[in-house]
Amino acid sequence: MAAAGAAVSVVQRFHTATRVERDGVSYEFVKDTQPPWLSTGGAPADFVKAVSAQSADVIHVNGLIFPQLVSAIRSAAGPKAAIVVQHHGGEFPVRGSGLVGMWQRRRWRNGLAAADAFSFTAAEQADAWRTAGVLGGQRVVEVIEASTLMRAVNRDRARIAIGATGDPVILWVGRLTTNKDPLTILDGLERVLPQIPSAQVVMVFGDDTLRESVEERVRASSMLTAKVLLTGRVPYDELPNYYSAADVFISGSHAEGSGYALIESMAAGVIPVVTAIPSFRAIAGDCGGRFSPGDADGFANALLAVCRLDRAAEQRAVRAHFDRVLSWSAIGRKTIDEYRAVVDQKQQ
Repeated sequence: MAAAGAAVSVVQRFHTATRVERDGVSYEFVKDTQPPWLSTGGAPADFVKAVSAQSADVIHVNGLIFPQLVSAIRSAAGPKAAIVVQHHGGEFPVRGSGLVGMWQRRRWRNGLAAADAFSFTAAEQADAWRTAGVLGGQRVVEVIEASTLMRAVNRDRARIAIGATGDPVILWVGRLTTNKDPLTILDGLERVLPQIPSAQVVMVFGDDTLRESVEERVRASSMLTAKVLLTGRVPYDELPNYYSAADVFISGSHAEGSGYALIESMAAGVIPVVTAIPSFRAIAGDCGGRFSPGDADGFANALLAVCRLDRAAEQRAVRAHFDRVLSWSAIGRKTIDEYRAVVDQKQQ
């Protein structure tokens, strides 16, 4: 946003107080003795004071899970500043039923009522929050949550570095959890790999929650045993080799706030075959293929269709889409345009 012309200041709770300026952005760290994870009812006075002291046209709050903080910032900053609260992933967090649930939802709604707009990767993600009675009728803006500086490296060297020999190389980068659903992906792979016999699947993951089940599933299939490499955790600075060696990126996620691995893969031109969840649709656009979460056959069909494309042309289209929609510069420009619209609406 700074590169796109905005004057940007960041205020962050921290264990000590200091100021830093980097690349034209000022960062103020406010000393705070409250627990690192701020509660939904937390609104540290010094932090709120530091935010309001910026006299900003727009105050961006990172996370929908701090309703009391939003309310306190409104009280301190006054009515002129526009407040935009960004959804930062995760499921709708307010639980409970009966009078307790009603009280919790009312408390959240009252706090978030101080916002002028809410930012989601995809507007559809706001529906559950509104249905639950937590969000009001404020404007919803669609802004991709983040980008990446990751770029492709030399493909031949990358393939040598990770030991990739397949055509195509199909890459998974994601935790082994029920939400990511690696077992549905393995079911689909077992069905489709006989039709793309030269393919190789590489699975990179840091979370081992379902590792035992995944390893058992691979061992139970001669096809998966021959084609699937369970790489596990790799250092972050080695990921460019994996993305650059890959032709297709796969994910079985049932819900995501955005999709960091998907964004990184598209920066390298990897063709996505991912679930048709709102955030992935917003990120991937018309690139690659989609399937419904939990649908192994749908995944197999989408993967086969992508593998039969002119992959070189599709990869060029993915890189062009990244530059146009997903790059930091594109997101910065889009954010400023959306926030100007929020300010204009507030001044009407």
